Amino acid sequence: MDNVDSLILENKNPEEKRNEYQIVLLVAFIGFLASTDSMLLMPLSNIIMKKYDVSAQVSTWVISTYSIFAGISGFLSASIMDRFDRKRLLIGTFIGFALGTLLCGFANNFSLFVLYRGITGVFGGIVGGVGVAIVSDLIPYKRRATAMSIVSLSFAVSAIIGVPIGIHFATEYDLMMPFRILAVVSFLTLLPILAWLPKIDKHLKEKKEHKNPFKTIREAAKDLNQVWALLLSILIVFSHFVVLQFIVPYMENNVGFSSKLVPVMYFIGGICAIATTPFIGKICDRRGNMPSFVVLMLLSFIPIILSTHINVVSMPLALFICVTFFILAAGRMIPAYTIMSGATTPDKRGGFMSMRSACMEIGTALASIVSGFVVKIGKDGMVHHFNYVGYISVAVGLMCIFIASRIRIVSTE
Repeated sequence: MDNVDSLILENKNPEEKRNEYQIVLLVAFIGFLASTDSMLLMPLSNIIMKKYDVSAQVSTWVISTYSIFAGISGFLSASIMDRFDRKRLLIGTFIGFALGTLLCGFANNFSLFVLYRGITGVFGGIVGGVGVAIVSDLIPYKRRATAMSIVSLSFAVSAIIGVPIGIHFATEYDLMMPFRILAVVSFLTLLPILAWLPKIDKHLKEKKEHKNPFKTIREAAKDLNQVWALLLSILIVFSHFVVLQFIVPYMENNVGFSSKLVPVMYFIGGICAIATTPFIGKICDRRGNMPSFVVLMLLSFIPIILSTHINVVSMPLALFICVTFFILAAGRMIPAYTIMSGATTPDKRGGFMSMRSACMEIGTALASIVSGFVVKIGKDGMVHHFNYVGYISVAVGLMCIFIASRIRIVSTE
């Protein structure tokens, strides 16, 4: 299998279908590693604040630094995304991501930890865009929501496996241990990348002038359709992570969760998201992405408001609210991803997807910064003003619905 043209997506040959699913699952696993790496520190906020004796606001620097650097690198790499074979680009950036993660595993103070998170973010900001571009190149638009639902499962699987295991190693051994394990797994993942991925260079057949990064960004800024799509990517992630940033300290310190229940919350939430996400993807393909997005976004407001307002309640009820939040947060991403993927033509898709990933990282960074300013941790450990981030999340979600309605689908390839 020398190039992407050998993947006949509509062919019913079992071997070719196996290869297609194999590649989509590989991209999803890469997303799992990246999601685990970026998500892991949020549920460890209490450990970070205690270990380094920092405030809630300062503790968000670790997450926002990764996201800011990932966003910057994503934007600057947009001009080179479509110059190279996607496979080679993925290998190079994934090696950098693995090295950065390894450095995080040996940071012995807060300043070094923040620095190494920034280095990891430089490469992590590109990996996601390359992976999504690969799936977008291989899967036609009419079936892309199903493929995207598989890729988006990486978030749920990281919640089920990656985050709970990471929390276990961080609490039982050391905060750095999860990153050492992630680095080892990442290096091992290079083997199937080399063996399974085909040469993906169809987008290189058309000769185009090489552009500098800022020219690529300026051209995207002139395309209102791409601007809407990129703005949607920022705000939909912001709406999610502005709540997620301090949900664990709130559940532990205010609601009464045991620290041992946190991995259970992520595990159950992830299991339920995995069970429902493929079904949601099928519904989006059949009913349309925009109507599905509106319904899922509106439904997600219910657990957002409940999870940011509950006080001392029964553990089963609190778990149910949090699990529903995980399901709908992951579900609304599926039609959103698909809408964004159709906002540009295939020859510009690599650069656009890189900028989209960069915008999502910027959304995460902004969410961390805003939640850090809004939320206050009292001397008794109680989380204050957490209800405000719920209101902010809902308001931003409504903006997402309006913005998504402005995006035109210009390519169904």
